[in-house]
Amino acid sequence: MIQVRQTAVFTVHCGKGYFAVVHALSRFHDVLDGMTRPITYGAAFADVYDDWYGDTDDLAAVVAVLCEHHPQHVLELGVGTGRIALALATALAPNAGSVVGLDESPEMLAILTEKDELGLVTQVRGDMVHDQPTGPFDLIVCSYNTLFNVDDSRQQALCLQNAATRLAPNGRMVIDACIIHRDAPQYGEVTTRRNTWQVRTTSTFSPDTGHINGMTVSTHDDGRTVQRPWQITYQSPLTLDALAAQAGLHLHARYASWHKAPFDDNAERHVSIYGNLR
Repeated sequence: MIQVRQTAVFTVHCGKGYFAVVHALSRFHDVLDGMTRPITYGAAFADVYDDWYGDTDDLAAVVAVLCEHHPQHVLELGVGTGRIALALATALAPNAGSVVGLDESPEMLAILTEKDELGLVTQVRGDMVHDQPTGPFDLIVCSYNTLFNVDDSRQQALCLQNAATRLAPNGRMVIDACIIHRDAPQYGEVTTRRNTWQVRTTSTFSPDTGHINGMTVSTHDDGRTVQRPWQITYQSPLTLDALAAQAGLHLHARYASWHKAPFDDNAERHVSIYGNLR
């Protein structure tokens, strides 16, 4: 597990006596606890997410697919900065539709708050496995690779189970994810330019577990260098179908893109739409 470790300097003022020492030690243990926890994707990428990925998808096409069955109440798991949720909420607003966005990252949600001047998206801060709002929802959305940010396959299964119980009888769950074949290279390195950043990403892939550990080192034109660790646990479309079936969901449709490109063995991505069997 990739972790970011931080250093801190504590000063105990002798003149304040015992209580100052206790307070300082308490703060020290709090930081030690934080040092053992991995940095979240949101904390690592919130400051650049919209700049780097804001135009990744044709949002009109995304909204068109998500609104096909005319949902009124929507939940997005891992809402992030609201890239999809805001576009969806804007489309649903004329018919009094609602969008709830769940995310564990205060950094991501802070950016969503700044962007959502009309308060279209109801924010819930929490874990996407255990803290899903009650619902019921007509639509639950997991945008690109968001489910894989839950890095334990058992927790991924539980996430789908909890989502299924929150779907309305005719509700749908949509999962957008990449496709990685078992014979993919187990080590990768790529350097790209993203606006004012030079970005170098390295990653390792275990085909047996699906674990991918990565490090993105980004250097800004002003000289700043930021290390951004990340990790995901990949599941194939067939495995996701099996997990969905266990949760009471059935595959309704699958495309290779939000523009409904036909899904085949050459697809690099899948947009999978599941219906509620309950």
